[in-house]
Amino acid sequence: MAQNALPKPPIRLTCVEVSSFRRLARVRLDLEEATTVLVGANNSGKTSLLTVLRNFLAERSAFRAYDLSMEHWPKLRDLAEVWEGLAEDPITNAKEADNWPAQLATLVGCMPVADLWFDASEGAYHHVEPFLTSLQWAGGPVGLRLRVEPASTVEELQALAWRYREARAPVSGLDKKGHAWPIDLLDYWLRYPADLRRISAYRLDPNQGPATTGTKTSMQSLPTGAQPIDLAHLRQLIRVDLVPAQRGLGAEEDESRSESGGAKPGLFSSQLLKFARQHLNVVTSGKGNSADLIAAIAKAQGDLDDTISTALAPSIKDVSILGYPSLHDPQKIRFRTRIETADLLAHNTAVQYQLDEKATGELLPEHSIGLGYQNLQSLSFQLVSFRAARLNPPKGHPAPVHLVMLEEPEAHLHVQVQRVFPAKAYGLICPQGELYSNLSSQLLISTHSSHLAHADSFTHLRYVRRVPRKPEDLMAKTEVVNLGNAFGTDTETRTFAERYFRVQHADLLFSDAAIFVEGTAERMVIPLFIERDFPGLGRKYVSLLDIGGSHAHRLRPLVERLGIPTAVVTDLDPVIPTVTKKGRTVRAAVHIAGQANLECGNDTLTSWHPKIQDFKAFAKPNEAELEWISDSGAKVRFAWQVPVAAASNAWPSSFEDSLVLSNIAWFQSLDTKKDAVTGASLRPKGAMGKVVDTVTDHPKHEELLEALHGLLHSSFSKGDFAATIFENITNGEPVSCPAYIADALTWLEKQLVPTVEKAE
Repeated sequence: MAQNALPKPPIRLTCVEVSSFRRLARVRLDLEEATTVLVGANNSGKTSLLTVLRNFLAERSAFRAYDLSMEHWPKLRDLAEVWEGLAEDPITNAKEADNWPAQLATLVGCMPVADLWFDASEGAYHHVEPFLTSLQWAGGPVGLRLRVEPASTVEELQALAWRYREARAPVSGLDKKGHAWPIDLLDYWLRYPADLRRISAYRLDPNQGPATTGTKTSMQSLPTGAQPIDLAHLRQLIRVDLVPAQRGLGAEEDESRSESGGAKPGLFSSQLLKFARQHLNVVTSGKGNSADLIAAIAKAQGDLDDTISTALAPSIKDVSILGYPSLHDPQKIRFRTRIETADLLAHNTAVQYQLDEKATGELLPEHSIGLGYQNLQSLSFQLVSFRAARLNPPKGHPAPVHLVMLEEPEAHLHVQVQRVFPAKAYGLICPQGELYSNLSSQLLISTHSSHLAHADSFTHLRYVRRVPRKPEDLMAKTEVVNLGNAFGTDTETRTFAERYFRVQHADLLFSDAAIFVEGTAERMVIPLFIERDFPGLGRKYVSLLDIGGSHAHRLRPLVERLGIPTAVVTDLDPVIPTVTKKGRTVRAAVHIAGQANLECGNDTLTSWHPKIQDFKAFAKPNEAELEWISDSGAKVRFAWQVPVAAASNAWPSSFEDSLVLSNIAWFQSLDTKKDAVTGASLRPKGAMGKVVDTVTDHPKHEELLEALHGLLHSSFSKGDFAATIFENITNGEPVSCPAYIADALTWLEKQLVPTVEKAE
């Protein structure tokens, strides 16, 4: 049966809701059937999402004190102070009997939680039966809550309180500012994290789940007296594997070496060795396709035994001269080696590369091959190993749901590979063939690579967004935005956006802010203005997109979803409508000279914002006309050409003529510029020379504006002009930024000041 003809697996993970883990106060992550890609700026919460899933779903939990959301720290510290203030043993203190249930609720309410929602058909009943809340279930959503529980009962809470009091007793009289351990409950858990490794699982009511409510986060309250279920059922349902990012600049290498006997980590041989130890060191009753391997090793082992016996026989015979063996000693020495597959691969030349199929004797060791190629092999083999481990569990059957998480795989991959990697990676974790059609495989990738993010449709993208921190908030928070439905039913806009990002490799999805510009000139020059005049903005991650005034409005849905402050620098594109003899209306581009019937020809300004009807009103816009705020709070500042005071209020209509009118004196100086040493003329040529000619030939600003319009709409090379301006600004020439752009950059810089700083 063809792969694409296989039926859908009877169960898959559709949604995860997380709360109280680091900055994930309450977020919802919808998962695709195959591959889901997490994108977002630095420190937005992508790694936290992967970590919380690993901690809850891996065989061994690894929660730590600082994994608890900062917003709950004061509650935990207050709770610990209550325990310190008890006059008696917490366990025998009858006076506090009525307070313990409330304290237990407070403690549990501060703990990380993950709600897992599966979509299961009736055929998956035997997998989900332990999690069902109704005997009438006939397929549909199945929910399970995982929660960290340092204490599940009042008695366990009292025991925790007693242990904490004992730890605090030696330092209870000291000032906590001295940091004598433990200063609080969090400090106590840093040394004794075992309490945070206890996880309980509870059934959830599907009628209150996200599939029914449709809200962003619909985490329900557990009913009073809810009883936990055995986590073993969950381990049989879902398997999770994680490939973490390379973070330590060598630290991971040292750690891996200690675990793998000197094999260099990250290389194909390291992964091959690990795979062999897990799946190939098997006995004759082993599973899978290892029978041929076992037979080959057994034959080699027998031949090796005979060879060793023959080689050592003379030496052993010589030993008999010393009287060994005696009458009562064993009379013969036999050699019986034991060959393990992994041991055969545990050396640095186990894997070699043959450069030419015919040159069988010309082999290179693994370390002679490029690091990028080695990384790709290593990562691929890790994924294959995950699949093999899933299909060959120590006990029972393969887990019906397999979630593989990759953190920033671009750290391992060349750019050329990143575009095709998601699809290839999914193929490596997904078992092939009808035999495994009932198994669901899902891939979750976090990335900072625009190449990898735009490898597929927006449908797979989840934008992890930093929510601006309010003055009353203790910590910044995160929300996850599903970009798959950002464009709704507007397939034309979705297609445009996907094609644009594939061509441009834009980093919009990873930025603190964005600037949409009209064309090449702005794309080249505005970054220099930012670097020179707006140092605060220059220190932020700002994405500059050459989108064009006729298309910027197409990205409005995306801007609303991302929520990052955005400046749209665009042209007015003034036109005058005329009716031809055939009755067709034609809008011809003109320069602004006070014409009564002028119209704005820019689709962004007419269909998005500010939608001004009277063209003259564009000359002096108010704040409401310059700034647009979406219902979700996303802010966009629009910037277009306005009259230039230094040029007798001449009104330009493009970036180029606005730049010229804002720097007339400087352009005039280029006409007579000479080399300080030789005296040779440095008057510019090419496109720049044409602009200088136009400026010097038209001293009146109104005439200059008309002449510039004619020049810019002729065979004028805007790219050449922009490149020359770029060179001059780079060399320190005093080229002023047009006021309409400077105002927009000032606005954007202020938007990126932290909220708390603004309040102060």
